[in-house]
Amino acid sequence: MLINTQHKLATVVHHDFRLIPIVSRFGIPFGFGDKTINLICEENAINPGFFIEILNAFHDKDYQPDKKLQSFSLKLIVDYLLKSHRYYNSTKIPRIELLINQLVWANVEREKNRPLLIRFFNEYRKEVEEHTFNEEQIIYPYVLEIERAFLAQKADEVLIEKIKTHSIRHYQGDHEELNTALFDLKNIVIKYLPPADNSDIIEQILTEVFRLEKDMKDHTRIEDKVLIPKVIEMESAILKF
Repeated sequence: MLINTQHKLATVVHHDFRLIPIVSRFGIPFGFGDKTINLICEENAINPGFFIEILNAFHDKDYQPDKKLQSFSLKLIVDYLLKSHRYYNSTKIPRIELLINQLVWANVEREKNRPLLIRFFNEYRKEVEEHTFNEEQIIYPYVLEIERAFLAQKADEVLIEKIKTHSIRHYQGDHEELNTALFDLKNIVIKYLPPADNSDIIEQILTEVFRLEKDMKDHTRIEDKVLIPKVIEMESAILKF
């Protein structure tokens, strides 16, 4: 199903519960009745076209929103990416940590594996925190600076030098460490962690980790296929001013 602005948001969420975090990320409170997406966006000052493209990108793995998303401002895209960062660091990762702390092993020898799992989890969390901090403090401000210069059709010498020495191209494919750390965490749980007495918690941990992985892949796709190409075009244009 291709989602459009005339669909009722409640129907869309019923059809694909994985979109619940996306709805929350846009600041839309639940309890929206039978309102259409268009009306809900109007009430919440959300760009309906952008919202629809994000929903479809997460809903259908074969949907390619890259070109359409590139038509939106970098400020709008960055704002969404920042909200995703907050979701990962303040909601999703703490939830996984809480589940890990709930694991129980009556067997003392098996209990000794808890520190190993916690170590891999903390390594992954550190990678995510460092990665998102770098983007928020360096990359995203640069992206917005590029957009301002492009729209104004002028750039100072400092920005010109940045483009020449630290182009956005340098950040392409900058997610490999995150992928490796997440794979290690999954592998520990799936292959090597002794069965816990409360095995349902293991199932919940894996479910949360795989959902996080899917979410972050979509996030990365927006950065690599939408944000970076759009910035590269602007950089090229600025150098020709």
